[in-house]
Amino acid sequence: MPRKKLHSTASRPGKAASDATLDLTSLPPTKMAVYLPEHAGSLRNLNFAKHYGNSCDAVVYATQRALEYMARDCAESGGKTLSASTITSYYQNGLAAFLPFCATMASALGRKLRLDDIDRQFIDHFIAHLRQSQAIFATQKSRYQAAKSVLVAMEQSGWIAKDIFPRNPFPNSNRSMKGQSPLSEPERRSAMQALKADMRTIIKKSGPLTSDELVVCLLAIAARTGINPTPAQELLIDCLQPHPIKADRYVLVSFKRRGNATHIQSLRRAADVTSMVSALPDVARIIDLVRDRNAAQRQASNYPGLLFVYESRSVKSAGEMSRLTRSTLTYGIKAFLDRHQITDADGKPLKLNFMRLRKTFENRLFTLSGQDPFLTARLGGHTPKVSNNHYLEAPESAEKDWRLMGEARTEELLNHSKVEALPAENTPVARCRDTLNGERAPKNGEHCQKFLTCFRCRSFVVTGDDLYRVFSLYWVLIQMRQKMGASAWKRVYGHIIRIIDQEITPQFDAELVSIQRQRSKVDPHPFWRDPERLEGLA
Repeated sequence: MPRKKLHSTASRPGKAASDATLDLTSLPPTKMAVYLPEHAGSLRNLNFAKHYGNSCDAVVYATQRALEYMARDCAESGGKTLSASTITSYYQNGLAAFLPFCATMASALGRKLRLDDIDRQFIDHFIAHLRQSQAIFATQKSRYQAAKSVLVAMEQSGWIAKDIFPRNPFPNSNRSMKGQSPLSEPERRSAMQALKADMRTIIKKSGPLTSDELVVCLLAIAARTGINPTPAQELLIDCLQPHPIKADRYVLVSFKRRGNATHIQSLRRAADVTSMVSALPDVARIIDLVRDRNAAQRQASNYPGLLFVYESRSVKSAGEMSRLTRSTLTYGIKAFLDRHQITDADGKPLKLNFMRLRKTFENRLFTLSGQDPFLTARLGGHTPKVSNNHYLEAPESAEKDWRLMGEARTEELLNHSKVEALPAENTPVARCRDTLNGERAPKNGEHCQKFLTCFRCRSFVVTGDDLYRVFSLYWVLIQMRQKMGASAWKRVYGHIIRIIDQEITPQFDAELVSIQRQRSKVDPHPFWRDPERLEGLA
């Protein structure tokens, strides 16, 4: 076989020239593994040995080198460029599907596969291969995305051709996959009672905490803060900071890495967002407990700055100081559920994980905030669109809760009633009997500004003169539908539209309604001219 070297023509800022060079003269290489830096996952070495010897060594080696660069950048940046967990998913999810496909293609071609074989047609065959698999549609897309991320890195280094990927080969894949659901109220109560029982036992004991006890502590924190699993596992010993305003509260500081789902790109410093969650004192006490009881183990380990460090009791690593990993977390949650025999509504063992706890937390925020989507999103640490599309679910009592609680005063009622109408103050929606001390007013000397909940307030009043403002709100909510998506919009705002259409409008003269509806659409009330005003209400 002729000696061949493939050189990159693409610029790689901050890289040595040799980094973009593949030596294909001696394959397979002596080193067949990629070593990952320390991270929350349990996998440390990505082994490529099983993929060599299948007539596609050049491709296997190129993917191995691409992951080596990613792993090195991850280590040098402390995970700021790309997390080790993401690199692991590229290997386990993407290359685990792509490299066997390459071996199949080499067999079909009857020769060794070359890097220049990877073109648009090759990618189309790979997509067809994924679609013929038994995996669900969303999984097919996930495997393609992970493999594509590695191939894009190879493309940027000049190892394979450019512009070989079709646009959106898996449309609407998210609709085919149902995400985790929040815990029902009985399930939530059962889980919380079990957590409280375990926490009482932990507090009464002394000495360092085991891995199972740390998992219980972590679940208790997640249930009360809605924190994501990886940021939770990577909490630092100084993660608690004094609240800047309230002396009886703390600020729980965690870090969440954010990246593009398809392309490999360096994360901007501004995008490495510090998410702050107000932590109640009981959460602070749990963190203090973990920090104090496992201080010696932490100092004797390689992770003196991490909060969740423990002494291993397993046969293979007894006495070693370890940090919580995903596998440790999975085993700990299973042990917790087995210990308390928690079941779901069907009497089956409850499925519990961090995402279900996070969604439960967010839905409780939604309920406790008076179903305010913007306040819920802000406390959950993301945008209203993400909150509406991926976290919030309509409560079972939504239709019952969202009904007109106030009063619609028709002109005829005001003119002919023997009882004098009670006074009412103007609001951006309609009128209110008492903006300072009404049913939903803060009653602290400030006027109520919970305008999205006016329709469920007994202090709410609508007259014919108010229809202009009511329909101005109506049309701005209609505009939000395209921005949010139909299903999320219906869940959050659909009931307000229904109340206006079915409970308020029929009580007024049809001609008056038509005039005010059209007027507000063409020239809305100043308060409702900007759709962003809705977010300001949070």
